[in-house]
Amino acid sequence: MIESINNKALSPNLDAILSAIGDRRHTLHLYSSGVNKYAIQAPFLGAVEKGDTVYVTCDDPKIVKRAFGGLNARLIIIRPEELGKVLVGDRSLRVLVDVSSIDPSELGRMECRTGTTIGTYIDHLRREKYLTESCGPHTILCTYDMGKLTPELVRQLAPLHDKLVLTTSDATLLAAESLDRAGISQEVFHRFVKDELESIILALLLREPLCGLDIIKLIHNNFGVLLSPGTIYPLLHDLEKRGLLKCKYGVKMKTYKPAEGAEEKIRKMLEEHVMASSFLSRFLQMTGVGGRTLNVRTSTNKV
Repeated sequence: MIESINNKALSPNLDAILSAIGDRRHTLHLYSSGVNKYAIQAPFLGAVEKGDTVYVTCDDPKIVKRAFGGLNARLIIIRPEELGKVLVGDRSLRVLVDVSSIDPSELGRMECRTGTTIGTYIDHLRREKYLTESCGPHTILCTYDMGKLTPELVRQLAPLHDKLVLTTSDATLLAAESLDRAGISQEVFHRFVKDELESIILALLLREPLCGLDIIKLIHNNFGVLLSPGTIYPLLHDLEKRGLLKCKYGVKMKTYKPAEGAEEKIRKMLEEHVMASSFLSRFLQMTGVGGRTLNVRTSTNKV
């Protein structure tokens, strides 16, 4: 049974959701599967003192009303295919799209049954593009269960929004303004971060102690690549086992920093990495990017 949500029961971390919206018209909110979706959606819906808020879902309206029974806002519950009617006009609305309730596989069956084209509202990418183009005066939050998304879909969805928010069971992160990088594809950044993740983490921790979620946020801010805790924490544990990092246990989180006496070793590792990367960059410029051929002399001496 779903209990009604009241503001007192909400985690303080969820205040970050409201600050993330501000004047952002179209926000992407990703949350981990273990999180109560109604709890993280409530602050957004409850922020409106006057006027209506629109909740877009395929869930049973009775369940939704029971879940948000403690909110003061007047909630209008609609299905995805009704979005087009709601967004028309100059009246400013606060719209929350509960994407976790929408199953794109239903698209074909619904189109056949209704005889109309509703793919714009059901298919995730088509809907987000439509919302970006039709946002107008509205403030729109689209919430996704990360457990139902592939990394590729996340990379495709993120550039369609003005802001990105990531919520796990114990924290909420505000991500970069935009994932676009001029002239460089997202695929290149993702592959680069994946290949260089150890060096990136060590460089960040040389500057200041950080928890895993801080590292995720900084990597996203710098490279536009959103990594999962399941990618970061195993590497942090491995670096700790190798004697490079030390973990400090706090009340709710673990903070990592260079182990005692390991800073100089880490700096040397990073310096050598920079030198190797610089050599590789020069090689690529001369052989490929620069359009020239690098002549490599082969030795005829026999061992």
